[in-house]
Amino acid sequence: MQGALQTIERRVNAFGVSEPLIQRFGDDRIVIQLPGIEDIEQAKALIGTTARLEYKKRKCLDLSADPSCLSDFMDKEIGLTGEDMTTAFAGTHTTTGEPIVNIQFNSRGSTILGDLTSDIAADGTSRIGIFLDDTLVMTAGADEPILGGAGYIRGGFTFDQAKTLAIQLEAGRLPIPLMLIQESDVDAALGQDSLRASILAGAVGLALVLAFMLMYYRMSGLIAALALIQYAIITLAIFKMAPIILTLSGAAGFILSIGMAVDANVLIFERMKEELRSGRTLKSAMDVGFNRAWTSIRDSNVSTLITCGILFWFGSRMGTTLVMGFALALFVGVSISMFTAIVTTRNLLQFTATTPFGKKKQLFTPESLKTSDNSDSGGN
Repeated sequence: MQGALQTIERRVNAFGVSEPLIQRFGDDRIVIQLPGIEDIEQAKALIGTTARLEYKKRKCLDLSADPSCLSDFMDKEIGLTGEDMTTAFAGTHTTTGEPIVNIQFNSRGSTILGDLTSDIAADGTSRIGIFLDDTLVMTAGADEPILGGAGYIRGGFTFDQAKTLAIQLEAGRLPIPLMLIQESDVDAALGQDSLRASILAGAVGLALVLAFMLMYYRMSGLIAALALIQYAIITLAIFKMAPIILTLSGAAGFILSIGMAVDANVLIFERMKEELRSGRTLKSAMDVGFNRAWTSIRDSNVSTLITCGILFWFGSRMGTTLVMGFALALFVGVSISMFTAIVTTRNLLQFTATTPFGKKKQLFTPESLKTSDNSDSGGN
């Protein structure tokens, strides 16, 4: 079952599916959810095919330039497949103690393997290529002919890696048929009604944020609203082009990044208010406000991006695609929010300062300005 899970995961990854759910259910069942798949029949045909394990002779053409024999080689069919192998299991070398994978072949496989390893041990320029579903698992050498059909694979890997390789070989050795028990096709993980409700809730939430920015920060809030709309358009366009399937966890990351985009504007506008109250001109207050707020915006966003990287790594290691989707959506959203907050908002504010609105400081701060005799000329 573990081998079947790994085989399915490898095949699903070939589709480029975002946030697939592949998990064991009971003793002999596997649940698979593939968001965004259009050709369902193709997916079922690929997933349900029995894994094929095959051994090939790999001739290394230039070992000096390509010691791993991964880029300059020729592969030759030798007729040795998973049907000729009887077992594969992890162990340790009796002399060195290093982790190895023990393999055992039947009589036919023993003959082919003996001839193959004899050639490899003699010329020193060939390897055994091990393929699972036409994907190279690893290449192995042979110091001496393997006779009797029993041998081992070593390659400087850990014991856990040896166990993983043994599982992969077993997955290709055993003709495990996968039978479809139940199939369903839905538009959204929570159903169409829940999807519409989620979209409505998101739109209402965004509208409330924009209304608050407009009422509290006035002209600056209007500019922030325009920048926020641009942010949403760019982010959703990236999700579409990537493509990134916006599942529930991804939507959570996107909504959180909206809050962080607003937070950057709030930092900038609060710094501007302080500079305006001290008597600076609008243009000067903008420049100083951006420069002083930038370090806080940079540090908070970079910290979030680092956290996204950690979450994505953790999710990939643990197979938790929901965490990966959240981290990816948040990473994209935060990156775009930094651009719109610093570039879009700043350029729009500077443009506004050149218009008649720029002469009315009260439009850019919700509180009365503390004027002084030099309020119009100070701070330049």
